[in-house]
Amino acid sequence: MLVLLLSLTVIVTPSSAGALKPRESAAPPGTWFAGDEPSNGSTDKPVLLFVHGLNGASTTWYENNNMYQTALNNGYHTAFIELYGTKNMWDNGNLLAQKLPEISNHFGKRIVIVAHSKGGLDSQAALTHYNAHQYVSNVITLGSPHHGSQLADLAYSSWAGWLGSILGQKNDATYSLQTSYMRHFRSITDGHSNINRNTYYTLGGTKRDSFGTGLYFGHLYLSQFGSNDGAVTLTSSQLPTGRTIRNDSWTHNTIKTGNIFQWFRPYLTINRSSTNEFVESDFNLSASISLPKEENVEDSMGEFLLRGGLFDGEVKESFMVEKEASNIMIDWISAAPVDSLELIGPNNKVHKVEVNSYQDDFMFDGAWHNVMTVKNPKHGEWTIKSSSAKENAYLLTVQFDSKLNKKIKVKENKKNQHWSLDLEEPSVQKNKMKMSYSVDFIADPSVSGKKKEVNIKTVEQQGSTSIQLPEKLEEGVYNITIDVSSEEASNEFQRTIIKSIYVDKNGNVY
Repeated sequence: MLVLLLSLTVIVTPSSAGALKPRESAAPPGTWFAGDEPSNGSTDKPVLLFVHGLNGASTTWYENNNMYQTALNNGYHTAFIELYGTKNMWDNGNLLAQKLPEISNHFGKRIVIVAHSKGGLDSQAALTHYNAHQYVSNVITLGSPHHGSQLADLAYSSWAGWLGSILGQKNDATYSLQTSYMRHFRSITDGHSNINRNTYYTLGGTKRDSFGTGLYFGHLYLSQFGSNDGAVTLTSSQLPTGRTIRNDSWTHNTIKTGNIFQWFRPYLTINRSSTNEFVESDFNLSASISLPKEENVEDSMGEFLLRGGLFDGEVKESFMVEKEASNIMIDWISAAPVDSLELIGPNNKVHKVEVNSYQDDFMFDGAWHNVMTVKNPKHGEWTIKSSSAKENAYLLTVQFDSKLNKKIKVKENKKNQHWSLDLEEPSVQKNKMKMSYSVDFIADPSVSGKKKEVNIKTVEQQGSTSIQLPEKLEEGVYNITIDVSSEEASNEFQRTIIKSIYVDKNGNVY
């Protein structure tokens, strides 16, 4: 540890670094530019190419962020590139692959890519599938969703789809970030002949952002799938063919700041073959690496109830709260501000509760959150009413703090395209269980000539907890929104579970 602390002191603070000159905010995709010449640069240091993420731009690295300044003051040549903000990894990967030779030739040396979020997927597509690997040594990914994000699954669910469409959050990029699509991407990438031509290092975050941000909601929703940074789970941030440098208390925004530079600096080498020897002998960072525990997403699938749709005037939604619930958090998310909200408890009286409102700046960018917390809620049916003078869209999320959460599981047989609900609660009788599920087909938006979204199956059943998809499925994503409840008086509860599968052109299911 002493060696580590002494080594880390060489990181130069950004106070004396020059800032990049203001650039046009609408620079076209494919535009790249070099940072300032470092005063203490050396030939043995690589060029750092910073790649932004979803809905991002190159400015993310140097406006209200000291990442560029930290790299510059530590003697690194830097470069920045503009990619498509809402395109998938294929379009961005192809574009990046076209620019990498030009960038590498400009500096006369190989590049190390430092990528945030989806930029990590774009970079891997460029190097692996578009053969640009020879221009790059190592790749550092910061909170990249290498296995997708369940937030993308949520955006395409039957309950949240209205809101996502109105807010414009459905595009090529979010489509490709659905977990099933990313299972497909991993299957054709991890075994590719180019996969080991570059070395990948990952960093992941586990911190919840402050209240009033889109990442705050993202963290709460993703908590049912494990530790996360508000956008990406820790499990998703790791690569099966890469090495984890560190997982720490970072949000999806703070993981890309200059304060993180110290952790990946030892991996910034031109010759990737010597990286491990350099790290272990000079920095001994292995002592500080924080590896996550294995997290089985099927073990914690039952924390939320979801409802949503369009409304004009007044709308109300009712939901059950079980006896085991010690706390509920209600978030009424709407496309536009609402005129009123009322929470009615099981006694049919308006429940006086503080409502905290804020506007989303991430997954449901522009939507309004109205958050209410009820401690020790009374068992029974609760109702929330909302009114709006103009047409609006909403998504109701109810998060339950309950012992029942970990007892609700979905087991899947991918080979037979079959799912079944497993409730580890002996007191709940199967014939009292009610399940409904909706299967929505979502065609790849980059493929023309197909209807983009269509419901292909809606089922309501009593006493059965089995889900079966049609035998013949065309290429695309299938979002399965499952609503389950018990009508047994002493064990009434409700939950919503979202599953996603992808079918490729050969009929393989992911």
